[in-house]
Amino acid sequence: MTEAPAPLAGVLVAAGRGRRMGSVPDKLWHEPLGRAIWRWSLDALLAVPGMTTVAVVVPADGLDRFAAAIPQTATDRCRLVAGGETRADSVRAGLEALTDAGVGEATVVLVHDAARPAATVALMTQVAGAAIDGAGAIPVIPVHDTLKRIRDGMVIETVDRSDLGAAQTPQAASLGILRAALEAARAQGQEPTDEAAALAAISVPVRAVAGGPANRKLTDPDDLPILEAILRSRAVSFQPPDVALPGATASVRAGVGVDAHRLQAGRALRLGGLAFPDEPRGLVGHSDGDAALHAVTDALLGAAGLGDIGTMFPAADETWRDADSADFLRRAVDGIRRARWAPRSVDLAIAAMRPAIAPRRDEMRARIGDLTGLPTEAVTVRGTTTDGLGFPGSEGIAAWAVAIVERTA
Repeated sequence: MTEAPAPLAGVLVAAGRGRRMGSVPDKLWHEPLGRAIWRWSLDALLAVPGMTTVAVVVPADGLDRFAAAIPQTATDRCRLVAGGETRADSVRAGLEALTDAGVGEATVVLVHDAARPAATVALMTQVAGAAIDGAGAIPVIPVHDTLKRIRDGMVIETVDRSDLGAAQTPQAASLGILRAALEAARAQGQEPTDEAAALAAISVPVRAVAGGPANRKLTDPDDLPILEAILRSRAVSFQPPDVALPGATASVRAGVGVDAHRLQAGRALRLGGLAFPDEPRGLVGHSDGDAALHAVTDALLGAAGLGDIGTMFPAADETWRDADSADFLRRAVDGIRRARWAPRSVDLAIAAMRPAIAPRRDEMRARIGDLTGLPTEAVTVRGTTTDGLGFPGSEGIAAWAVAIVERTA
């Protein structure tokens, strides 16, 4: 029998103002693949096995904005709290919120910068596992560049880098030890730049865990395209980095699905498995016309080599007239599993002038996850427009999906 993971808690530090981002304001609200930077970080924390509660520390004037963007499926595990003037103040506020939520002093807490959206669940789990026996833990990466000490614009010394490492987050220790370290720093008038510094100052041992270059912090505008590329790669594959895609191995395959339907007045609109009762036009089709679910279904069937939605549910068959497309997807997934394949990720893009996808993106991700048996973090949904041009600009809605499946035993 597999043991349940030890309970963990998290503090997501999202209270910074990003002053070095220059022309890119609100850096944490930048949206690679339709998901805000801070949400990538939060979603990873929530997916760590054993994670019970995450304190999301935000600017005092941003509480309402952040609250509206917390995923509905995680509101019971998230606690929003206003941050302080410094990082240490913000982390202290997060720890207090965890205590108020009933988190025990011995619970290991992962403290993560919201501006590091590419930290993986695997890394977070490893850091948490290293913070045992009263020790702390941090991910570090080797320093490869030669380091110089500069004074008044002149190089005065080359620094030995052999025993140096660059610190990343999440950093971890038990709640009680973290609180003691930060309170000691405040009593001494110190402002530690990270939790490891505060821990070391009170002689708490800190274990180093191997981090990675992909766990990059969004600090300057030049970081954006690099992080977007990393996140895009993961959203499409949702696979370990040593798996070649698509179709490079016998055990992992990718499929693409495309669908489009015309809009018609007086017809109910269903999209991505959701009803949009306020829309005056719905999609025309033999079934309910849900172009998004049709694209996902085709992508999964194609990846598993099982044909397409038209073959499995032919329009000539009256059985499927006005059918719920969610039933199509469920049946397709059942067939895929019988053929010894399992869905591993879905990436969905919807082109439509209306409805707006963003307000219901998380609900749609959760719905598709429920229909396919995937965790919500393995489903990506984003909306786009065509600026009024072409079919999706005026006449209908189009959808594209990429799905990954893996061979089962």
